Amino acid sequence: MKSLLHNILISTCNKLFTARFLIGVCITCFVISLQFINISQVQEVIQRIEGILYDFRLNTNLPAQKRQFDEHIVIIDIDEKSMKEQGRYPWSRSKVAELVEKLHQAGVVVIAFDIFFAEPERNPVNEILNKNPQLNKQLSTQVTALSESVDADTIFSKTLENSEVVLGFLFDNQAENTGYIPPSSIIWTKNKNESSEISVFNNALGNIEKLQTSALGAGFINAVPESDGFIRKASLVLNYNGTLYPSLALEAARVYTLNDSIQAVTKSNNNISWLQGVKFGKNIIPTNEKGQILIPFKGKKHSFEYISATDVLNQKLPKGHLEGSIAFVGTSAVGLSDLRATSVGVQYPGVEVHANVFESLIHPEILPFEPDSTLAISLLLLISTGLILSFLMTEQTPTKILIFSTFFFCIHIVINWYLWNKLKISLPLFQNLLLTLLLTLYYAGIGFIMESQKRKSIIGMFNQYVPPAYIEKLIKAGKNLQLKSEKRNMSVLFADIRSFTELSENFTPEELTEFMQIYLTEVTSIIFEHQGTIDKYVGDMVMAFWNAPLDDDDHATHAVVTALKMIQATHKLSRIFNERNWPSVNIGVGISSGDMNVGDMGSSYRKAYTVLGDEVNLGSRIESLTKYYGVDILITEKTLEQMSPNYILCRQVDKIRVKGKAQAVTVYQPIGFKEDSNKEIEDYLLLHKKGINAYTLGEWDEAIKVFNQLKQNDFCSKALYDIYLDRLALLKNSPPTSWNGIFVHQSK
Repeated sequence: MKSLLHNILISTCNKLFTARFLIGVCITCFVISLQFINISQVQEVIQRIEGILYDFRLNTNLPAQKRQFDEHIVIIDIDEKSMKEQGRYPWSRSKVAELVEKLHQAGVVVIAFDIFFAEPERNPVNEILNKNPQLNKQLSTQVTALSESVDADTIFSKTLENSEVVLGFLFDNQAENTGYIPPSSIIWTKNKNESSEISVFNNALGNIEKLQTSALGAGFINAVPESDGFIRKASLVLNYNGTLYPSLALEAARVYTLNDSIQAVTKSNNNISWLQGVKFGKNIIPTNEKGQILIPFKGKKHSFEYISATDVLNQKLPKGHLEGSIAFVGTSAVGLSDLRATSVGVQYPGVEVHANVFESLIHPEILPFEPDSTLAISLLLLISTGLILSFLMTEQTPTKILIFSTFFFCIHIVINWYLWNKLKISLPLFQNLLLTLLLTLYYAGIGFIMESQKRKSIIGMFNQYVPPAYIEKLIKAGKNLQLKSEKRNMSVLFADIRSFTELSENFTPEELTEFMQIYLTEVTSIIFEHQGTIDKYVGDMVMAFWNAPLDDDDHATHAVVTALKMIQATHKLSRIFNERNWPSVNIGVGISSGDMNVGDMGSSYRKAYTVLGDEVNLGSRIESLTKYYGVDILITEKTLEQMSPNYILCRQVDKIRVKGKAQAVTVYQPIGFKEDSNKEIEDYLLLHKKGINAYTLGEWDEAIKVFNQLKQNDFCSKALYDIYLDRLALLKNSPPTSWNGIFVHQSK
């Protein structure tokens, strides 16, 4: 046991100090450093991709049924229909006052305007007086007395005093201060010397004082787009000249819950005031240090009920429909430019963003949040991922590396999804996936390079000794390859050039080398094309086999097709050779099928992947008989039996007993493919079969008659029938005492 633990410890230490592991650690450090690099382009790319992943996760997890609460939140929409019926916006404050009054009468509890009124509306009385200075004093006094009754701001102001309305205003450091910013409803305790991460504004576009002082509350309507322009977070508070102000949604929530103020929850550390959240009544809303929350979108746009403002003005709503509701007044009209790019849509009405935020403030349980320890958790995940993957992937095959990376990809995604769905925790995901991807690319790349080098090394060592297919199997099997010999049902082919000794005398050494190279290249390509394995070249003889090392269930057919293609190739080569004044090339091919022993065989100094067995010897014997019978190819009956039926046409040549074998074997000649056949060939084969049967049965006269008739064919070699006719002449003169149709060959 101690020895085992010692070996494991040594192996682990050795891996930890390899260059590959250390490079993996460096990749991990690089990915971690990305979030600390103060380069805007880098941070924008990271935030953009992280935003895409956030949006995908958010949209994937949107419930099929929209969430429902007791609060009835509606959007009073100044839409195209409203502008068509009520006139182009901006409307007179008197019309806005009428809208507020109608909403109040309908039972709306709180009205929040995603609109601000920065300039006073012109009084028509003042317009009349300014344009008519010639009016006498008495008439001017009478006209002036009408001023207040037609003043739209006054009318609107009085309406605001009788309703619970929150007006919106806008912080903008690029604009000049206008309007009136009321005292804030937020209580914020902070020392003057303390800094804060909350955004600071010095300028604002507020409402005119007459309106703002009449309203019950005020909140900013600023949107907080991220670097890619998408709105995923909402600021609940912003710093205006050293005072925290609430957002429109937060102020509306305060008014709705009947609270007089909002408490900013902070903690101080190293002269920095860190905002933890805001509290109004019993509701505590956690925020990040910038006072922001993630917006828990209810769904795509129009997830809240939209009511056209003109329908409110014309009192077309069912009685009691708005009783007890909260109304956000805004616009979805394209021309009024209040459409935002958000996680759930690129033309999302800004007023609906406020509605989403308001609902989450009333129901904090739906709020997703980023914990204060987000950075620490991210670093921990990155470090652990980098170290574990670097250790696991070092010196592994590309397949195992892919398995490890896929597992970690899935683990990170599952953890991220689980925290979001079950605990409402939002954690960054991109850097973990990036780290996993980079480590996978590095280790897989190294693995492929090493595999390629290993492959080249093995091929370089063995391609002169073993078949390419065997080399591929050796590479794929690696350490698991068993080099022991095995018994298989196979087909073996022997091909030999006829009269090669005489033929070679017509060549110079250089010509003979070129001749053999052309011939062997052609026949070898045919063997490889039909899934064969080259066993060896012995002078002009080629030996090949099928069904090893690669499995080939149709090995007999492939071997015979190869032989036919080789004969065709020699005819083509002969024409080429004749053009060079070289002699034609003719070959004999013998094929045998059956059980053979295949594997690495040889001495401890040198081995060869080859086949041995009686069927192998038989293949060699029948190849030598092709010249005797005057045919190009001979195959055994076992080969014929294992061939695909009705694919290749064959004629029986003879039933023989070769030297060295006690058992007789029937040999056949493949003459072509079934698809090239016709009735004339089929009739010929039937007649040939009839003659062979007569010969086998000892019907000498019938056999002589048929063979003489067959000598007239133009399809196959006629030499075979001369052999049979010579035999029959002897058999008739000296009939044997017993006859079985077997011819015994006395030479190899």
